Amino acid sequence: MNTAPSTFLRAALVLLTLACTTVSLTASDKASRIKFSDPAKPGLLKLSLPWADVKITGTDGDEVVVTSTLAQKQTKHQIDKDGFRRLDDDVTFELNEKNNVVTLAIAGEHHWSSHGTEFTIQVPRNTNLIVRTQAGGNITIKNIDGDIDVNGMNGEISLTDIGSSAVVNTMNGEVVATFRRAPTKPVSITSMNGEIDLRLPADTKANLRLRTHNGSVRTNFGEDALVTKTVDLRGPSDATSPEAQEVALAVREALQTAREVVREVVREVSSEINRVSEEMDQVAPAAPAAPRITVRAPRAPKYPSHGGKSITGALNGGGVDISLSSMNGSITLRKTN
Repeated sequence: MNTAPSTFLRAALVLLTLACTTVSLTASDKASRIKFSDPAKPGLLKLSLPWADVKITGTDGDEVVVTSTLAQKQTKHQIDKDGFRRLDDDVTFELNEKNNVVTLAIAGEHHWSSHGTEFTIQVPRNTNLIVRTQAGGNITIKNIDGDIDVNGMNGEISLTDIGSSAVVNTMNGEVVATFRRAPTKPVSITSMNGEIDLRLPADTKANLRLRTHNGSVRTNFGEDALVTKTVDLRGPSDATSPEAQEVALAVREALQTAREVVREVVREVSSEINRVSEEMDQVAPAAPAAPRITVRAPRAPKYPSHGGKSITGALNGGGVDISLSSMNGSITLRKTN
């Protein structure tokens, strides 16, 4: 009797191993370094990663320094210390610079096997940042005076000692942002499922808009500094008010973003499942062919088109626009000094 597992069972075992364990990754022996082509101007660092923990710190240096649990991509003709060169593509990262923009991305055949990767990055303090994580990972940014643009899926986002502006969007995770000095450009922080904690200097001048569907809104700014107006959007009579329509639009936009991210992840997973099935068929052609698997995206939860609270106000007479929005989480506006 043939006791060998079927192709489908072997493929399922491989996929289960990929899904439930973190790939063991070897840290690079030394940091990777690159400079902006025009150091006299603020550079831009762009990261697009499937799933990784990212820590970015601003320094007084003049280069981007990257250390990671992944090695930097090397050319195939490079010989290692044992005299071998690799013919296939390992999962690595690429670091490139062009027109004062440094890009960091995962390279290799199986991007999603980089789950659990960590990046520690140092940049000049005035660097602008665009950070994207497609599936998850914690993001920590410290001591940056440039503009910050973060879009995450699952994981905490922490911004500390920042000094210009921040645009943050996440599906699932807490967002804590601490400004070293009053922001000079608009600030927008949105979390679908997570608390938002914004910490501002006492002398910040801002026009505020705070919105939450299921959560509280609180502050330690005094009534003399922060004058607010609250609109309760839970009643049906408010459904056609401008405030209610604005909240409904924000909800729809957040849900649309969530659907797009989930679809992309599902496409990647389906492709990986079918690729492994095809490889297993080639290894054991006599075994029954594995059935084609299609993974469907989960339905996004349905939320009412109106509800919650919308709070507008002027802080110290008004100034830069600040918007904080959470579907399922509390919002805290905190005075730091």
